[in-house]
Amino acid sequence: MDNVVRDVRYAFRHFSRQRTFTAVIVGTLALGIGANVALFSVVNSVLLQPLPYREPDRLVRLASTDQANSLERVGFSYSRFLEVQQRQQVFSDLALSIGHAFTLTGRDDPEQVNGLYASAELLPTLGLRPIIGRNVSPDEDRPGGGNVVLISQQMWQQRFNGDRSVLRQALTLDGVPYTVIGVLPEAATAFLLNHQQVWLPRPGEMPYVAQSQLQGGSYFFQPIARLKPDVSLEQAREAMHVIEVGYRAAHPGNVDAPSTIELVTLLDDAVGAQRTSYLLLFGAVVCTLLIACANIANLVLARFAGRRREIATRLALGAGRGVVVRQLVSESVLLAALGGAVGVLFAEWMLRAVVALGADVIPRVAEIRIEPVALGFAVIATFVTGLSIGLLPALQASGINVLTALKEAGPGVVGSGRLLRAGLLVVEVSLSLVLLIATGLLLTSLERLQRVAPGFDARGVFTAQIALPPRYSRAKVIEFYEQFYQRLATLPGTSSVALSDRVPLTGDQLPTVVAAAGRPIPPLSERPYAHRHLVSPHYFSTLRIPLRAGRDFDERDNTSVAAVVIINETFARRLFPGEDPVGYTVVTGMAQQPAQVIGVVADIRGENLNTRPEPDYFLPVLQRPETVTNVLVRSTLAPAVLASLVRESLRTIDPELPLLQPQALTARIDHLVTNRRLGLGLLGGFAVLALILASLGVYSVMAHLVAFRTSEIGLRIALGAPRGAVVRMVLGHSRRLALVGIAFGVAGALVASRLMEQALFEVDPAEPVVYITLSITLLLIAEAASFFPAWRATRIDPVIALRTE
Repeated sequence: MDNVVRDVRYAFRHFSRQRTFTAVIVGTLALGIGANVALFSVVNSVLLQPLPYREPDRLVRLASTDQANSLERVGFSYSRFLEVQQRQQVFSDLALSIGHAFTLTGRDDPEQVNGLYASAELLPTLGLRPIIGRNVSPDEDRPGGGNVVLISQQMWQQRFNGDRSVLRQALTLDGVPYTVIGVLPEAATAFLLNHQQVWLPRPGEMPYVAQSQLQGGSYFFQPIARLKPDVSLEQAREAMHVIEVGYRAAHPGNVDAPSTIELVTLLDDAVGAQRTSYLLLFGAVVCTLLIACANIANLVLARFAGRRREIATRLALGAGRGVVVRQLVSESVLLAALGGAVGVLFAEWMLRAVVALGADVIPRVAEIRIEPVALGFAVIATFVTGLSIGLLPALQASGINVLTALKEAGPGVVGSGRLLRAGLLVVEVSLSLVLLIATGLLLTSLERLQRVAPGFDARGVFTAQIALPPRYSRAKVIEFYEQFYQRLATLPGTSSVALSDRVPLTGDQLPTVVAAAGRPIPPLSERPYAHRHLVSPHYFSTLRIPLRAGRDFDERDNTSVAAVVIINETFARRLFPGEDPVGYTVVTGMAQQPAQVIGVVADIRGENLNTRPEPDYFLPVLQRPETVTNVLVRSTLAPAVLASLVRESLRTIDPELPLLQPQALTARIDHLVTNRRLGLGLLGGFAVLALILASLGVYSVMAHLVAFRTSEIGLRIALGAPRGAVVRMVLGHSRRLALVGIAFGVAGALVASRLMEQALFEVDPAEPVVYITLSITLLLIAEAASFFPAWRATRIDPVIALRTE
């Protein structure tokens, strides 16, 4: 212990005399270690930390997959849930829920609150209890049960000031009074159920799900189950397969009959799709730290080599090689410890930036922080970094010939470890190229994704949502839409107005079954799917979607005339190949309602930019009105001004209705690529940092080379060698090392790019333009970093250089 304390004191004295060197090393390590701690904290919080429920690893989600119709892990049908509930023997608890946006009135201005229709078993399944009050009773969860509600802890604190008298108070949701019976614990409204402010019982009575959809197998619901203690996930999957086969035989006509039951852990279902992205980023920061370590090891090696006489003296006085190695490694570990301490502070700052930038795209973002396990990771990373930057240089420095080292003087003494320094440089260049190519591939992917034409023009379009409460009858819904539509059309600066139940490219699509009349109609379970839309007249002109055939909807398309429908080109090709579909009749949805095709419109990217257009059909909102719609206004006014005007128009018709999510349509669509931009920005930052470190590494090695070959260069100049030849000699050495590093980097990038293939859009993982361009760029940067040492070599005075020999 005394020896360690002595080594640390000795190291501190050295560092105090070399403050610039120490500051550079500590700063570089702080960046590398801090970035690793920050990304480890993100990975730990998002992917590794258990969910805040009892035995969360035993919680699973049931989903449906129908690969033939491109449906993967979609919802569950109510009829299939009842089948599972009756026949399963692998779950100790099984619950069902369906999301809904409620309009809260009677307390200040009307407001939309998110919530669930959830069965009484949901809280016990999660292993949670209300913090005050009680859970829904079995009687309240049966058809005809009482109107009761559980509220979130946040709503309890904000709206009721945490007063326990909230119990038995009334809350008016969608115009219906509900009695508050309990307050949910914070875990019940955190991830995965975040933003859910109210829970109501009886999900089977969801007001906007028709009986034909409820009984016919529509994928609306979300079941969660808890595995029995003695049941594994694989055993549960086998049991679900048996139930799935039985359900298919018992309900062959249901739309979900062909689908399979998927069982996945709750955490994996929530974040599994993003696992590759986070691990890719974590791999990038590890590479950055390795590059930093290689760079610092080069600097440390040069520093140790400059102390050859000191080290030789200690060995000559009887110090063992182990003692010298321990001293030198202690210095490196101390440097790493200082860098790690500063790095934790940098990690805290970086995490705040990541959380702020990724608030809407990173799952569990509110839980991201530097946990004790992350601090443990920081300690381990610091210790390993200290060993990696000090051990090899220390072994190299302590293996000198004592007599030779004591005789040597001048610049030539720094020649030790040339092969090791060259190897470290190759590592830096290769890892830098891997990061650069990964960034280049993702940047190319994003650029191509943003070039995809969505098929409509979102510029200058304002959008907002309106949800009508159940007190609106079908006739009142139609009357409201007619009045509201007319008022919007008179707003200043407005050129076109439309209503639609869904907004393109906002991830809100509704697939349902379709068939063509006039030919054999298959059962529901065998029909193809298409996305349904309810739109008003001028919807296509507002979004500037071209009409290919037939006509648009107009005010005549209401409940007093025969049902009509407009389809897109993909729909027409699939159901009417080689024919003009205008005039034909199609049967749509679970209710199998017929409608005559009156028009064909161009395809648009309705779900996201990286999937091809799907079959779409459009129904007139005045013929089949529903209570949720989106406003689309093409106007020259700013979105904030337009929001105020639209809100005022809404209040003149119904002052209890809130205007939801008012914003420019371009802003809603930009959210689609926010996640990609955030990940690319982080990866690009690490790649730039790696490139800077690699450039410094090249400079360091070349400066060392010039210092080592001072006498040789002086002799060459004395014998008449042109200075250009000296420059070419130094640059040639740098070029050879860089090319070796580039060769290894290309090989590494080919492997890494295969792992990120799913994150690429229309980009080959081996895209030659990216590989060649970035390889040449890195080579040129290496050349530039070598030029100053090469130029300095030509300034060597032959007389002075030869005297130092």
